[in-house]
Amino acid sequence: MTFSNTVSLTPPTFSLSIQFLGILSRWISKPFRMMDPLLVSMKRLIYLTAAQTKLPALHGSVQVDGPIVVVGTADIQIGLRSRISRDVELGTEENGKIKIGESVRINRGTTLFAYKEILIGDHTLIGEFVTVRDANHGIAPDQLVRAQGHDSKAITIGRDVWIGRGSVILPGVNIGDGCIIGANSVVTKSIEAGMIAVGTPAKPVRRR
Repeated sequence: MTFSNTVSLTPPTFSLSIQFLGILSRWISKPFRMMDPLLVSMKRLIYLTAAQTKLPALHGSVQVDGPIVVVGTADIQIGLRSRISRDVELGTEENGKIKIGESVRINRGTTLFAYKEILIGDHTLIGEFVTVRDANHGIAPDQLVRAQGHDSKAITIGRDVWIGRGSVILPGVNIGDGCIIGANSVVTKSIEAGMIAVGTPAKPVRRR
C-alpha cells in the first residue's frame, strides 16, 4: 500500500525552537572561540609552572601540554624548546638520570624511568604510550622477584630518532641517530644508525 501524501511528525514550533537554539549557540560560542588561543596559552603556562615546582631548572622554552608525573629523585634535564605532552611519567631512582636533548617531542602516556641513565638526542620524536626503562628486577629463583634489586643498563636514543606509538625500549639498548622504530615494537638489542626497525623483538628491515 502506498500513500500519496507524507505527514510531518515534527510540530512547526519545535522546528523553529531547534533553529533558534542553533543560532543562539553559535553566537554564544563565538567569543569563546576567539578566546581559545589565549586560554590554551594560559593552560600551558599553568602546566609549565606546575612542572617547574618538580623540576626547578626546567627552561621556559619547554612546552608542557598537560599534567606530567615526576617521581623519585627527579634527576632530570630537559633541553630547550622540547615539548612534553600530558600524562607523561618521568622517574629516576637510586643513581638514575634522564637527559633529554633540545627540540625533543614526547607524546602523551609515555614513561621514562631510569635507575642508571637514559639519554635522548636532539630533535627526537617519541610517540604515545612508549615505555623506556633501563632496569629490570632480579629473577633469582630462591627469592621473591619483588624483593630483589634492580639490574640496570643505560639506554641511549640518538638524534633525529622516531619511536612509534606503544613501543618498549629495554635496558642496555643503543638506538643510533636517524633510526625509526615501528609502532608496538619491543627493542631488546641495539639498532645501527639510520635503520628502520620493527617487530617483537625489533629487527632492522631497511635503511632509512
